[in-house]
Amino acid sequence: MRYLYEFIEHEADMPFKLFVNSVKYIPFHWHKEVEILYVLEGSVIMHLDQKQFTLNQDDLVVVNSMSVHQIEKSSHDNILLTLQFSPEWLNDNVFISCNSASEAEPSEFQYDTIKQELAKMVWEMNKKAPGYRSYIMGRLQTLCGHFLRYFSQGINPEAEDGNKNYDYKRLNRVLTYIDQHYNEKITLQTMAEQEHLSLHYFSHFFTKKIGIPFQKYLTLIRLEKAQSELSGSEKSITDIAMDCGFANVKLFNKYFKEKYGCTPGAYREASMAAEPNKANRKPLTYEESTSGDYYELDAIHAMGALYKYLNLTPKAGEEVVNPLTSMVTEYEDIRIRTDMPFQEYTKHWNVSTAAGRAVEGLRDDWRKQLTELARRIPFQYIRFHGIFNDEMMVYSEEDDGTPTYNWSYVDKLYDFLLDIGIKPFVELGFMPSQLARSNETVFWWKGHISPPSDMSKWKSLVREFVRHCLNRYGVEEVTQWYFEVWNEPDLSGVCWAGTKEEYFYFYESTAREIKSVLPELRVGGPALGYGSLWNDTWAEEFMDYCKRGNVPLDFFSFHVYSEYPYRKSEGQSLSRMMPPSFYKDSISRMQQKMEHAGYPDLELHMTEWNFSLYDRHLLHDTMFMAPFVIHHALNTIGDMKSMTFWCFTDVFEESVPPPSPFHGGFGLMNKDGLKKPSYYALEFLQKLGDRILAKGEGYICTQKSDGSLQLLLYHYVHMDHLFSSGDWSEMSELHRYEVFEEKGNRVFRINISQLTGTYKYTKYQLDREHGSVFDEWVHLGAPAMMSKEEHAFIQGRSGPAIRTEMILNSSWYQEINLPPHGILLLTFEKQYS
Repeated sequence: MRYLYEFIEHEADMPFKLFVNSVKYIPFHWHKEVEILYVLEGSVIMHLDQKQFTLNQDDLVVVNSMSVHQIEKSSHDNILLTLQFSPEWLNDNVFISCNSASEAEPSEFQYDTIKQELAKMVWEMNKKAPGYRSYIMGRLQTLCGHFLRYFSQGINPEAEDGNKNYDYKRLNRVLTYIDQHYNEKITLQTMAEQEHLSLHYFSHFFTKKIGIPFQKYLTLIRLEKAQSELSGSEKSITDIAMDCGFANVKLFNKYFKEKYGCTPGAYREASMAAEPNKANRKPLTYEESTSGDYYELDAIHAMGALYKYLNLTPKAGEEVVNPLTSMVTEYEDIRIRTDMPFQEYTKHWNVSTAAGRAVEGLRDDWRKQLTELARRIPFQYIRFHGIFNDEMMVYSEEDDGTPTYNWSYVDKLYDFLLDIGIKPFVELGFMPSQLARSNETVFWWKGHISPPSDMSKWKSLVREFVRHCLNRYGVEEVTQWYFEVWNEPDLSGVCWAGTKEEYFYFYESTAREIKSVLPELRVGGPALGYGSLWNDTWAEEFMDYCKRGNVPLDFFSFHVYSEYPYRKSEGQSLSRMMPPSFYKDSISRMQQKMEHAGYPDLELHMTEWNFSLYDRHLLHDTMFMAPFVIHHALNTIGDMKSMTFWCFTDVFEESVPPPSPFHGGFGLMNKDGLKKPSYYALEFLQKLGDRILAKGEGYICTQKSDGSLQLLLYHYVHMDHLFSSGDWSEMSELHRYEVFEEKGNRVFRINISQLTGTYKYTKYQLDREHGSVFDEWVHLGAPAMMSKEEHAFIQGRSGPAIRTEMILNSSWYQEINLPPHGILLLTFEKQYS
């Protein structure tokens, strides 16, 4: 039988490989690494050491170095945790006899200790807390010490000369020699002579057994050693090249770039830049091989089988305390002079707000919340769905098919908005049921997504609607509005029941009809979903259609959320989350498409954005959202006309609202008007001046024309890799912060000079201990249905802590210790006497 040798590439900067995988079939193979296989879910059938056995959930087995083994799927699906590491950690040739499936009464202590150390390794790699690499190496050493103490049984026969298969023994001897002498001059000829074989025979023998040529294998070993030294030593690149056996630096650079896609120097710089947090490196691999033996999966809930050995699961009502919250992991020095050069900018985050649908705007609670929002954050526009929904009573037909228009509810809504100083950002949709070509609907309130059955009637509806708005509110007012044609028509079958070509014609007909009433009116769209932005040419084709046909297009609108942009053929999942750069990257991608289409100066509006597409995502209520909002607002200054946070309130009914006051709704405020951290993020941003004095990671300092200063600090912490990959098992209704990377506090050392005269200094502080409404609700006992007294108590406890003092003719220095997810605003207002 021919056995396949597997060359295992270790984690970057680590002497092992750790991954979660699911097995269909892996044929007989062998490798020099020791392998620990732990069954998280299901079962697998394994052939090892000439025996066959079944590993069930919670079973664990050690595959020794050079042991031939095969793994195959049983009748149940499986999820496995696999750790592979060099036999050097087990004194090279010690045999480990560890197989819980073959023991009648396996020692609970001995096996639970192994699982506990594996759990700690996974936890550390996932959370990436300061010093995690050292912790992981310590865990690996402890694990190997445990094996040597409790499971060692003499010498590993497969790694010694006693192997019955002479070819196998020869190959083992060659590989061991390479591992020990990779830094010396080794050639195919010298190895053939050492094994007393002809050059041709040895070359054929090695390639047949290993699967790759001798020289390629030798180069891979040398590159692996060099990679470790680049990140783990201060040696020069030349010394590393020589120490790892490369003939010269030029050759080293060539091979390194072919394998890793960058030069050794660039790799070292990136490695150093990522310390101590290694933010760009995946700490846990979801394995997929080209042969199809492994396939990628979302291991939702599977890690719970492992994490139970951490003893981290809190008791009911008990809070998980992060020991890093009192630890400082980052320092930032900020030096400000009141007379330093500044950059003027335009705020784009407070141009427009959003709500669910038009008819909700007739409700008293909705109106009270919007009035309060407009008083504190003066948005210019509001966008919502459903102005033509049946519930707005806009369109009906007589028995003979003659259209009848009723603007009563539209007037009540628009009158209210304009009275509080907010203009409509008019989304034209959805289709009145009597005008719909077919019966497809979306959301709980059943918005009709069909194209019109009669385009002339649709055009008449649009024309009469625009005329009515002009007649009621005047040309000066309505020419400041935006008219957006439909919502996400690229999501065929979800928000649009026609073809792409039908939408293009629908857009053209609608835009031309609006312009026929008054050419100065602004019309655009298409409120593009971000999946199409990344996965197809929908946007390019739409702009090309408009360009070729001279179709009016005054602005382009699109949406962005954090979920992975699945292709239409992949289906939808709300599991995987994209990195923080995804929003900025999406804007850049959209700008490139506009430029290539011949619209480089077209107004760009992000008419929807939030953390998640899911209107029940529990992180929406947490302190995480405050730095999330600030980070993306500041990171996109100057990139577009507006970015509209979706949306301002949890009075929102795309799906049936749950009873909990904090169910993870989109809103800046919950359904009872309690303000979430995302609300205060926008309020802090509103207080900024219009001149930027300084801006960096986690802060911005601005100035107003009267000389006052504003310094906004934030501590953004991203989700850990398991949560980002789809494992939500760490999160529950009451425990929502366990899904983030573990970071300590950030210390900002702030020095402001040339404060001449008297200034009023005000500090606004919002974090989990100061005004986070969700955290206050949890401290109260998390009542599902709050009484009036409880609501008033929570309302009084939410919002930033505020402190003021007077500063006279002095420089100002202070160290600000900001916890994860915290935000803090400092204002210095010049006083006059």
